[in-house]
Amino acid sequence: MKKVFIFLMTLLPSLLYAQKSAEEFLDKAAARIKADAALQMNYDYTVYDDDDVIVYSDNGVMLLDNRRYSLLMENMKVWSDGETQWSYMKDIDEVYITEADSEEAQNLSPLYIMEKYRNGCSASIKHKGDVAVVTLVSQDEEDEVGKVELYINKESYMLESLYIFMPSQGRVEVFLNGYVPNCKFGDDVYRCPVEKFPSAEVVDMR
Repeated sequence: MKKVFIFLMTLLPSLLYAQKSAEEFLDKAAARIKADAALQMNYDYTVYDDDDVIVYSDNGVMLLDNRRYSLLMENMKVWSDGETQWSYMKDIDEVYITEADSEEAQNLSPLYIMEKYRNGCSASIKHKGDVAVVTLVSQDEEDEVGKVELYINKESYMLESLYIFMPSQGRVEVFLNGYVPNCKFGDDVYRCPVEKFPSAEVVDMR
């Protein structure tokens, strides 16, 4: 009887995780990011075409504070202060300015992705060791993004990686690690220091 009790106690955490829905994991992961106030994280970003060939790869650091973020990578740098987004592309030496709430502007933010695809998609969940894999499938055949997969740590509810699949276009893979919670950043880190790119052409798309 004692062995049975011990076995059930070791099995209980797995059973509790299995009972949580995909929506619950998404909500908890989003809430964790918001609860930690400003976060710093390592950000690895890779784009594949439809033939599974890498067309773009970069990595750097993201500073994230709810709707505001800055993503500082070698070839691409992005700032969003919640109203305006600036994207600097090193290879063409241009700064693009867009509205912060546009889909194109926010698709780099893990928080935005979790919350946007939380609605309008069918959700399912699978368990792989200490990670819950939440799959969101668009119900709109004309949607540019057909599917999103999010890998969420079961213990911390931190998002570890995400995959964005675009029908007939390829996919985007993002890996997140090295989380530093409860950071304190000034407001200026979420705005583009345009003066640091004096030769860049500024393209205002608002």
